[in-house]
Amino acid sequence: MPKTTSPTERVLEFERAADPAGELIPLLVRMKLDLAGARIHLADWQTLSESERQKLIEVPAGDLTAAVAYFSMLQDMLAAAGRAAIARASPATSVTAPWLGDAEPENVAAICVRAGIEVQWQSLECFSRYLLCHAARKEDPALCRTIAAEILPFGSVLARKNILLPRR
Repeated sequence: MPKTTSPTERVLEFERAADPAGELIPLLVRMKLDLAGARIHLADWQTLSESERQKLIEVPAGDLTAAVAYFSMLQDMLAAAGRAAIARASPATSVTAPWLGDAEPENVAAICVRAGIEVQWQSLECFSRYLLCHAARKEDPALCRTIAAEILPFGSVLARKNILLPRR
């Protein structure tokens, strides 16, 4: 399981704009839940305090040890909030989660073409891959462009040019 801590790992601006109160589960937390093998309901997320939500955003879950600790921390938070215990599902793997694989999934390549962008899958970090797979699942080229514009400005202009190139 790849490490996931990177400069792109944050609640995205378009998520904050759409949900300023933080009532919805951010994509970063959704990815970490997948890595930890945890499934929660929106009501579970909304039961947590702002500081607990922030901790779930900040704490890594990118390797097996971190994923187990993440699940345990989440379980403790939900128990303290009086929510039912959650069962641990199988954590995401490259077999079950295309964003963990080395090869760019066909649906991601297709949505990027429809969005008019080109990405170099091998250059992307885990969260960026997760986000592009999310846009592909939604079959939403506009979301793909929004995500690309937000995650790819990090680093040098040259690095960005190597990752996001306009289609010709």
